[in-house]
Amino acid sequence: MTNLAEVSTRVVREVEARQPGQLGYLVWTEERLAALGRAVDDLLDELDTEVGVRPLVRRSVLNQLTGLGALDALLLDDRVTEIMVNRADEVMVERGGVLERVPSVFADEAEVAALAQRLAARAGRDLTTEHPMADARLSDGSRISVILPPVSRYPAVAIRRTPEHPPEIDDLLASGAVTPEVWRFLSEAVAGRANVVVAGGAGAGKTHLLRLLIGAVPDDQRLVIIEDVRELDLTRAGVVSLESSGRYTTHDLVVQALRMRPDRIVVGEVRAQEALDLIEAMATGHPGSFTTVHSPGPGLDTVYRLARAALRSGTPLSFDVLCQQILRAVDVIVFVARTAQGARHVAEVDGIVEGSVQPHFRRDGLDQLVRVGP
Repeated sequence: MTNLAEVSTRVVREVEARQPGQLGYLVWTEERLAALGRAVDDLLDELDTEVGVRPLVRRSVLNQLTGLGALDALLLDDRVTEIMVNRADEVMVERGGVLERVPSVFADEAEVAALAQRLAARAGRDLTTEHPMADARLSDGSRISVILPPVSRYPAVAIRRTPEHPPEIDDLLASGAVTPEVWRFLSEAVAGRANVVVAGGAGAGKTHLLRLLIGAVPDDQRLVIIEDVRELDLTRAGVVSLESSGRYTTHDLVVQALRMRPDRIVVGEVRAQEALDLIEAMATGHPGSFTTVHSPGPGLDTVYRLARAALRSGTPLSFDVLCQQILRAVDVIVFVARTAQGARHVAEVDGIVEGSVQPHFRRDGLDQLVRVGP
């Protein structure tokens, strides 16, 4: 008698190995389900699966490949933009911009570990005790970060969903996240090949604003984009997109990008020694480049954060000298933040003129973005 569990497991593994591009989704449309169903049917034909058990095997395989088990109910709520599983009995979500704890639906840590491995497989990454961390982007744009012991005490999962229709600049203008005057200033700075740093905390909207700013780059210019996980995913012409991996670091790719005759370089986020590479590129022939950085504040706070990152390169330059180089290389710093209610907005725009930071726009006591400088 056919062992349904063994057959289902075999088919699941075969589909994951042969069709990784068809599995990289959190939420499945009818079109995606139909394509996956055809792939499963072809494999069942190849394995000559018994007619009597085939419908059961097919249903089991599709459930395993498309579902995320305990998280399925949360994924049906479009207001949920992030899901964080800290351990089996502690799950948090961001819903409508606000972080909240929700009742856990996991039976034990083994179920969380299985979910983490399933997500990693959808992204084409291995997740084992020998390789216990994976950070990746799924085909629908969602970003995942999964960790297994021994790196963590418990298996942990973080999912950041990408909205089906990300806000455009008109949406940001309508919500007050940015004003027409500020957007005109930023667009003109980008067109004029200013070097721009978008700074802010985690989840403040740095990458989304960066994507919109890149839209102001003239179409005849060539961009080389470096990211550790591909998020910008630009469709415009003249783009070379590089993604770091375990073998090639962001630093390696920035060095390689300099040899590829870019008009501008875009580093999705600087964290360490690549900060020095990008600063030197901005100062020596690649004006109009971009990056984002996690920073506690605008202006000099961001300059100091970049300098601390650059120190990780092992450079003999002092912190003060690095700050001076950054102040010569960077032209505009845009600081984005989140309100207590979860809304994301531009909080301050600073220019750097003759080696000093000059605020141009800042939120006032009424939460209005107003001009404060020339």
